[in-house]
Amino acid sequence: MSASFDTKRLAALSLCALAALSTACVTAGEGQQIHAQLDALDSAEKADHAAAAADRQKMAEESASRARQLQDALDALNRAARKSGADLSVDLDKAKDDIAQLRGAIEVLQHRIDVIEAANVERDKKLDPLVAMVGARQKAAESAEHPTDKGAIYALALKKLDAGDTARARELLTDFLARFKGDALAPNAQYWLGETWYAEKHYSDALVEFEKVRKEYKGSEKYPDALLKIGLCFMNMGDCQNAGIFFDTVVADHRQSPAAKVAKEKAAECKRK
Repeated sequence: MSASFDTKRLAALSLCALAALSTACVTAGEGQQIHAQLDALDSAEKADHAAAAADRQKMAEESASRARQLQDALDALNRAARKSGADLSVDLDKAKDDIAQLRGAIEVLQHRIDVIEAANVERDKKLDPLVAMVGARQKAAESAEHPTDKGAIYALALKKLDAGDTARARELLTDFLARFKGDALAPNAQYWLGETWYAEKHYSDALVEFEKVRKEYKGSEKYPDALLKIGLCFMNMGDCQNAGIFFDTVVADHRQSPAAKVAKEKAAECKRK
């Protein structure tokens, strides 16, 4: 089985996932048709792959056997070269017959290999339209999944974060902050960027992003939440001393915020530790 076919097959099989990502890119009918085509091709490919593997194993065994026979024939020919008379004539004729048969067998094996390779080429040709369609769908999905409007980028980032796709959310929020640093949503975007790391328990990375909210967006609604999360990052890293400083700050300076209640509980927890 050719490496190029394996690559194309993998690309074709990814179409189902891509279709699911963007219903705007493929209709239900098209999706079912593509699923059916891929299932048929996959079944045919598996059957052909198994048959080809069996053929190759059989041909390898036959080739090894023929090679041994050829060596035996050559040995006989060498022995015959040391003889004379009638024995020499018989041995030479037998050796020639054996060599002729082996050459014929090798030609048959080569033909079978050529047939298998030709079948692989034909399968590749049949997959080409599906591979091209996969590429087109993938481009369309990528375009739909990365809008350029700031509101759409922010909304999609939160949607991805809620769905647990923290890596994609982080990519979108980083893009938002690079383009719209001075926007009213920037403090929130910076806070949620920290949350993508916090959700993955990468507390040192999360702390860096929450600290940017503390330094750059002091008047934002996310400021108390960022202080709380900085304390939680320290706490999760085993540093209750620094965590307590931030918990106490939230309780003292932002007692009316929802974060204050959590900060008070966590400060007490740190003290018990």
